[in-house]
Amino acid sequence: MKAYIEALGKLVEAQTEKSPEAARKLLAAAYSWVRFSGKHTLHRDIQGAWERLNGAVAGTMVDSLVHPRETVMVNIFFPCEMLHALGIQPMFPEGMSAYVACTACQRVFAEKAEANNVPESLCSYHKTMLGLAESGVLPRPLMVSNTTLACDANQLSFRRLAEFYEAPHAVIDIPDRESEDAVNYVADQLRRMTAQLEDLCGRKLNETALKERVASSKRSIALYRQYLKRRGDISMISTMSGELFSMIATHVMLGRPESEQYMQELLQAAEHAPKRNGKRRLFWFHILPNWQDSMKAILETSGTCELVGSDLPLDYLGDLDPERPYESMARRVVGSISNGSSLRRVNTAVEAAKALHADGVILFCHWGCKQTMGMSQIAKQRMESEGLPTLVLDGDGCDARNVADGQMVTRVNAFLEQLEGQNA
Repeated sequence: MKAYIEALGKLVEAQTEKSPEAARKLLAAAYSWVRFSGKHTLHRDIQGAWERLNGAVAGTMVDSLVHPRETVMVNIFFPCEMLHALGIQPMFPEGMSAYVACTACQRVFAEKAEANNVPESLCSYHKTMLGLAESGVLPRPLMVSNTTLACDANQLSFRRLAEFYEAPHAVIDIPDRESEDAVNYVADQLRRMTAQLEDLCGRKLNETALKERVASSKRSIALYRQYLKRRGDISMISTMSGELFSMIATHVMLGRPESEQYMQELLQAAEHAPKRNGKRRLFWFHILPNWQDSMKAILETSGTCELVGSDLPLDYLGDLDPERPYESMARRVVGSISNGSSLRRVNTAVEAAKALHADGVILFCHWGCKQTMGMSQIAKQRMESEGLPTLVLDGDGCDARNVADGQMVTRVNAFLEQLEGQNA
């Protein structure tokens, strides 16, 4: 990590105990610069697409810190089109905690949460969010809301956050069986939450604006499907952050112009990319540790491999109906590959990895994510039965304390050597 980032991280950590407001201002200033840089980047290639989306996401972090009453805390699977239509920013632990980790100050917030009796074994993203709140750095939002989809940490952390802030809390219950009844059930919950949001923010949702947001989501998903069809036959510059941006663009940022622009630029970059080369092609399963310099050195700058995709952006790639916006938002979460049996997600990953001509799969067991850890061996067996060598890799998407860095490097390098030997 660059020296000036480490210096900033130490300054934020020092201020957190003495003056949470000062720490908040430091983070807001840092992310304001990221937002500004993203808006004004001169790159017109894939690098520019990442930088522009990075700036847009950083903007949601700034608003969470500076204008919290125009922010709703949500989890990554929450359908946010009605928030976008109301001019409300989503603030999500998977984003805020990743940005804090890349600002080299995540540790102080995780330790704050643990000092307040949050278990060490809780997902680090949620633990960091709790520490940000309970340290006084992250101010009270307008509302707290989460789905019951996929992540069991949601049920604990969001309830605790709502109680800590004394903020309204809406839980969107997602049935684990896909059906029209399930879609209508979730759509009705989203309508009720919208009415609650209207009362809280003091303005009415424009139905036309909501339909336009869902239409943008529809176009973004269609563009991403086109990109994926192209990606299997080409070689591109790839980064862990790039895959995380694709995950954010297909989730909480979906429905915003920035997400649609990102997908357009992604497809354009793929259309101008060269044919596949001799690099080892890796497919990533689950979240990516984009803060970790040692993994960056292997996966991004070594020149021996490239990330061709990851499974989280594939969460829902079906069609949407802008004329039925609530049902469309509901269909995305009910139809998520993470809803129901774990084999649904595993089989989707297998199909994608094969279509992308991946040579191997890295299945990342993020600290505290019991769902992914629980399915890891089932996933490994399934993938290898389909001819996809798979490395189950333990690590942490945002907390360096839970990472055996040297061991991870050794295992990933050995895996790449294995792939090289198989293709010799």
